Amino acid sequence: MHIGILTDYPVATFANGPALATQALKRYLEARGHKVTIVGPNPGIDDPAAQPGSVLLGSVRLRAHPGVQIPFPWPQTAFDNSPKFDVIHSHSNSLLMHWAPMMRQLHGVPCVGTNTIYLPAFAQHLLPNKLYENETFRRFWVGLSDSIERKFANCYNAGDGLIVQCLALANYWKGKGSLTVPLHVIPRPIDVVMFDRTLGADPYKANFPKGKRLITVGRHAREKDIDKVLKAFAQYVLPAHPEASLTLVGDGQEHKVLQQLAESLGIAHRCDFVGERPHKDLRDFYGHADLFAYASLSETYGQVISEALWCGAPVVAIDDGMGVAYQCQSGHDSFLVEPGPGEIAALGGKLVQLLSDDRLRAEFSQNAAARARTRVAPDVVYAMYEAAYQSAIDNLAAHPPKPPSSRGLGDRLRMFGNHVWPWLWQHSTLCVVGAFRGNDSYQVPRHMRIDAMPEGSSPGATTPNT
Repeated sequence: MHIGILTDYPVATFANGPALATQALKRYLEARGHKVTIVGPNPGIDDPAAQPGSVLLGSVRLRAHPGVQIPFPWPQTAFDNSPKFDVIHSHSNSLLMHWAPMMRQLHGVPCVGTNTIYLPAFAQHLLPNKLYENETFRRFWVGLSDSIERKFANCYNAGDGLIVQCLALANYWKGKGSLTVPLHVIPRPIDVVMFDRTLGADPYKANFPKGKRLITVGRHAREKDIDKVLKAFAQYVLPAHPEASLTLVGDGQEHKVLQQLAESLGIAHRCDFVGERPHKDLRDFYGHADLFAYASLSETYGQVISEALWCGAPVVAIDDGMGVAYQCQSGHDSFLVEPGPGEIAALGGKLVQLLSDDRLRAEFSQNAAARARTRVAPDVVYAMYEAAYQSAIDNLAAHPPKPPSSRGLGDRLRMFGNHVWPWLWQHSTLCVVGAFRGNDSYQVPRHMRIDAMPEGSSPGATTPNT
């Protein structure tokens, strides 16, 4: 079938989980015999060109997140002359998702959406701390996020199905009682070309001994809570294991803040902030690590968790009740600790326990790799995608849209009110808010361009954004 993938990342400028997931989705669907066309915002001026044949919309750079382009509903040709898809998969987290149900109404194309943002946990991180701490503004912002979530549900219901990446998010949407389309729980697959390759050279510092290595991978932003990992390492791990080390892979607006925190905690000599690294290098970081530490509570999935487990790195994380918890089996391949006032102590305690018990750590490592292969191997995941696409096709047949020729002025106005207008004003607001929080001093590192991936890992994928 011909599948249109609607994405916020038509090209990947750095090792961003959704961007890499889009590339992998396209690559593996094509390997299974499907034709795939990317639909998304026009890349930024410093980004590589999108693949020929892509359907691109006008966009504006979001200053708060380098590498992110915010799409808008133009040009008109992107709506009138769209390719003849058999199904559209909206793999977007932005209001770009409205493009898919519009294609359903205009051209009778079935569409399935993907929800990857849990707004109750994520909304606060869009604002500066001082602004969010104001009770009046916080109440307004929470109300606004609730309103946006209802609009999301309306958009999903205008399609033919919704994909979520963890069971808790599925239960959340069921509990809202607002979803009327079929719901599918499908995890992200692992890129086996990249993560099953032979382990390469040890990337850790010479004075970071094997057996005591902690690693965390992710974008250095407030919502990732990396400061909690640093505090657990300083307060609990180093006092018990002075030779332990913490390697932090990633970059972002909070990078310098986290480095300063390590200095103030007196642990900088046992930390290595390696910055952004090519995604292909993560295989060696995971494979030569002993434990993966994670503290984020804003993940609806968290691809780095799957990658670490696949490579045999046991995970110690705060139980988010969402994407991280869905991937980990605490006591079998990982330890999850309760969030709350004692979470840093609990996180540190479990890290110390595994560093102190070589046998248990080896058992967790073996269990992690074995269980990941039953959950996120590409053949398992993409068969689930194909089933969701067929479900969308069947749903459209059972609930076909009105032919365009039968629509009057009222129908056209409703389409504008339901899709074009919210897309336009909400993205405009996001760009304004992002301008206040943005930091032009942080630029996406050039060496993170996705053009140095292992041979065979990106044929047909977008070319040279955790």
